[in-house]
Amino acid sequence: MKYIEYLYFKYYCFQEKMGNKDVAPFSSMFIIAFSFILYYFSIVFLSLLFIPKGVLNMQPVKYVSGTLFFALIIWLYLLLVSKGKYNDILKRNEVYRGKKRLGAVLFPLIAFLLFNLGWILKMLQNQGRL
Repeated sequence: MKYIEYLYFKYYCFQEKMGNKDVAPFSSMFIIAFSFILYYFSIVFLSLLFIPKGVLNMQPVKYVSGTLFFALIIWLYLLLVSKGKYNDILKRNEVYRGKKRLGAVLFPLIAFLLFNLGWILKMLQNQGRL
């Protein structure tokens, strides 16, 4: 929970620096949500490497993915943004302002790399190279 608040604070500060202070509460929440969704799809792609083609049924994955996406956005909204909660988060995490942001940078970067690794390996498997 504290890590999500730390990420929210760092992404909020980033949005302020970019000149998007008016939408920073929502865009910071969306960055975290999309990163979690990338992690989810990374896990799905990497797990599909071990499932034979004849057994594979993607219908449940499609519905779970959509439901998870909207549930995650609603959960993060209620957790971080609703009723001005982001002001409390900003005050509590003020000690991190100007400090290292390696955790905030690596969180979406690792998700992106794992996602790309998953679909590239799946593509190679479909071509028969893996």
